[in-house]
Amino acid sequence: MSLALFVGCSGETLDPPPEPPDPPEPPRCDFVAPAGGAPAPSGGLRINEVMTGNDGAWVDEIGETDDFIELINMGDRALDLGQYFLGDKLGKATRLPELALEPGRAVLFWADDTPDQGPRHLPFKLSNSGARVLLWSASCELADVMEVPELPRSESYARLPDGTGEPSICRYATPERENGETCDPPEPPNLDDGIHFAPFPWPEPFPAIAGPLVISELSLRPAGFVEVLNASDEAVTLDAFALSLATLSPGQAMPGAGVGVLLAWPEPSVTLAPGERVSVPVSAGDTAELEASPDFEGIVTLRQVDRPVPSDRVDFMAWPEGASLARVPDATGTPRFCAAASPGAANEGCAELPGRALASGRARRLETAGDFAELARGGTEVGEAGVKFVIDMAANDTVHLLSTRQWALHYTFIREQIQRLPHLDRCDPEQAAEFNLGWGLFSQTEYFSVEGRRYLLGTLVEHTNGTKTVEFSPGDKIVGEQMRRAFFAVMKAVPDPQAWAIRPTEARQIAELRAIEGSAPLVGPNAPYKGLTYQPLNPVEGFGTLTFVPARDLETAELGPNVIVVTDDVPNETAFMGGLITEAFQTPLAHVNVLARGRGTPNMALRRARDDERLKGLFGKLVRLEVRASDFDLREATAQEADAYWEARKPTGERLAPALDLSVRGIVSLDAAGYSMSDSIGSKAAGMAELYRVSGVGPYCPTDLVPLYVPPAAFAIPFAHYMDHFQASGAAELLADLEKDPEFRADPHAHAEGLAQVRARMLAHPVDRDLMGEVTAAVKRRFGGDRVRLRSSSNTEDLATFNGAGLHTSTSGELDAASSSLEGALLTVWSSLWNTRAYDEREFGHVEQASAAMAVLVHQAWQSERAQGVGISRNALDATRDSQYYINAQIGEASVTNPAPGVSSDEIVYTPPPRTIKAEYHARSSLSRGRDVLSFPEVQRLGCVLKSIHDHYRPLVDPDGENRLYAMQIEWKLMGPERRLLVKQARPYSFGALQAPGDCREY
Repeated sequence: MSLALFVGCSGETLDPPPEPPDPPEPPRCDFVAPAGGAPAPSGGLRINEVMTGNDGAWVDEIGETDDFIELINMGDRALDLGQYFLGDKLGKATRLPELALEPGRAVLFWADDTPDQGPRHLPFKLSNSGARVLLWSASCELADVMEVPELPRSESYARLPDGTGEPSICRYATPERENGETCDPPEPPNLDDGIHFAPFPWPEPFPAIAGPLVISELSLRPAGFVEVLNASDEAVTLDAFALSLATLSPGQAMPGAGVGVLLAWPEPSVTLAPGERVSVPVSAGDTAELEASPDFEGIVTLRQVDRPVPSDRVDFMAWPEGASLARVPDATGTPRFCAAASPGAANEGCAELPGRALASGRARRLETAGDFAELARGGTEVGEAGVKFVIDMAANDTVHLLSTRQWALHYTFIREQIQRLPHLDRCDPEQAAEFNLGWGLFSQTEYFSVEGRRYLLGTLVEHTNGTKTVEFSPGDKIVGEQMRRAFFAVMKAVPDPQAWAIRPTEARQIAELRAIEGSAPLVGPNAPYKGLTYQPLNPVEGFGTLTFVPARDLETAELGPNVIVVTDDVPNETAFMGGLITEAFQTPLAHVNVLARGRGTPNMALRRARDDERLKGLFGKLVRLEVRASDFDLREATAQEADAYWEARKPTGERLAPALDLSVRGIVSLDAAGYSMSDSIGSKAAGMAELYRVSGVGPYCPTDLVPLYVPPAAFAIPFAHYMDHFQASGAAELLADLEKDPEFRADPHAHAEGLAQVRARMLAHPVDRDLMGEVTAAVKRRFGGDRVRLRSSSNTEDLATFNGAGLHTSTSGELDAASSSLEGALLTVWSSLWNTRAYDEREFGHVEQASAAMAVLVHQAWQSERAQGVGISRNALDATRDSQYYINAQIGEASVTNPAPGVSSDEIVYTPPPRTIKAEYHARSSLSRGRDVLSFPEVQRLGCVLKSIHDHYRPLVDPDGENRLYAMQIEWKLMGPERRLLVKQARPYSFGALQAPGDCREY
């Protein structure tokens, strides 16, 4: 009994209130099956969902991926769970904690055999090979039972719908969420940033033309006519107007009255009735100066004699021979290039040109359907396509739309085309220094000042979710009024202005736009990431037969380089294929995308792809798939073009021979090794060894960053011991015989079976006793009784032309465990070099199979991490941005690179100082319950670690500085309650087939 004193307001001692009576003890139960075998439902509490092989589908409060049992209250009143018991066998059950469960609510219990972790952790585990879950009521009656079959990893056995449906296997677990009527992939977490602006009512028409006469159509190449239309409601006399044609060049203001060639009206005294049009002849002499200009660049101006503002004007350039330039529709539309002229007739019949050549790398307007794509071509962005624009305020707000390939920066165009300064080669150190000096001075005026600007500089961006935005660089001091001015100027250069809006790219811009909201269309920063249905991962082309294969069947399906697969989820293991479309979204660092980059095959995600009209009619047919930055193209292909594509991809020349040093033997301590030992211990072990040596810290980073926290006491088992075992087991001899057998080469079944026999020989042969004794002693001395991780470290990973990541097996081992012994783990890792996938990928990469070898990296097996993920020391979504870092982060133990079905992680692009600091989220974790996986200081510290590793490894990985897209990839964890940052791997990151632009534009 508690001995507390209770004191009243006046200080007198009061008698303590009586303690509440203890709750009645539930009756002792034998937990035996009822005579009839059927449960007797009690209060509406049901077993709703069970998972027996959780590998990242959900995490508990400390981030562990334990198996779970979900109960749901299907009754009409709250239930006290303390009156119920859960068990996995007859005769024994666990009383549940005293929790009130409201009607319609569900609660999760963790079957992890660790009840000391909390009241919702049960003292038993569930078998992945099949389990029984029993729910007992307070009266010792069986209230519900679920017979759970053997489940695939991270799939659940759930009632569909909640509480009432018959249980069935569902690939997409829904703990703490509604089960739904059917088992469908979840929608991605909401990316609404909560930033909303007042709506903007577009004026009609836009852009407004002064009138009353408008230039309706031009036919100038060859010289033909200019058509003028009376767009007003009254008759207009032509002799009050003048029509002129003049050349124009970048930086030049619009010509005034009297400049250029005056085009004569057919009959000056003619009066045009409302809606009437007249064609003004244009001769070859009138266009001679235009023909002599580099881009046939000029302007037609229509002026009313007594007014300063032109009635209409149309500037133009890059005119396709034989085309006309017409407003579509008449009077109000933006000019479009048409295949043929229509003098005297309405322009609605215009057959628009699909595209045109833009030889000088710019345009004044988007005037064909292909203009945007042509200007955006050459960009390295994934998930968006952009076209830079320049608004020249000293030249009547003239718009210049710039080619990404030709003009790396706004400044480059202005320097060469407006300032008329000579081209500078930024790959030459001296010229680069001169360029950067000019760029810096230019930026002081045009980016870092508000007053005194001549230019407004931005980008037109088309995003994969269909959003179209006008954006200004973070760090640009542009104010709201200037953003609005730039927006409406550039909208006169696009055919669909009402589809566009200004998107802020930093917090300061949000504040600026608040001052103008309602006077321009505005969207929040996360607008491009909401409602996504398409995700480009590896933007290349491929050919193959379009085939649907369920994700769970991909590992064993007979595919090949002539098959493009559509599948319902993101597979972790796949056979070789010629292209991939997943219905669930991926991450750029998922193993399937790493493989696609290595193969140079297209990879994308498309929600509900099987029902997409662009795919439905093409299944079973030979197709060409091109994955592009903001969309994709899929069409039926001919056998001839597919054969030419496949022939061009066949490897030629000598096979790639990976480095192999067999002189190093015995245990290799990684704190005494380095990156140069990759030829004896493999790139993964050598990469970790070099982490011990990182000592540099970036200028904006804390000095306590180094030495890095890396797995302590790690060691490697070098290639020599693998090779001894490979020979002694007979596996080497068997493989040599198989490779001489034509059936092994031609028959997929014989091929897979032969490699399985190679692995079986290696697994059956005991490890050399002396080596095993040395490994056991090292584990005992370094890690005591802790579980250890044995990781593959082959010599076929991180090669110049072959990545090799994600092809082999890593596993865990313990000193005294029969089912996960050290010897068994070592044999598993060694033999995985001959996984069918690994062999086939090496074959496609033209790697010499006989030189392949496997070392093993051994370190402590980390558990209960608070978060983990991957980081890239460059923006993986825009490879030219080496001033940004790409981070995938997930809560707890759930994997980023091999996620459970339907699971997404935080996807962050981090910009460190000295640029404007920000963390931009492109996707959110589906496991973090709405919270950020990383705090902003943790993102910053991770960025500092990436900087240190990037700089330290560069002279080792890219000593000659030849890789313009050099980047390092790290795997990291946050350990313990203090969330200490551990770096467990560092390796070069490959952008696959992506080629760096040749003008050193990285920034």
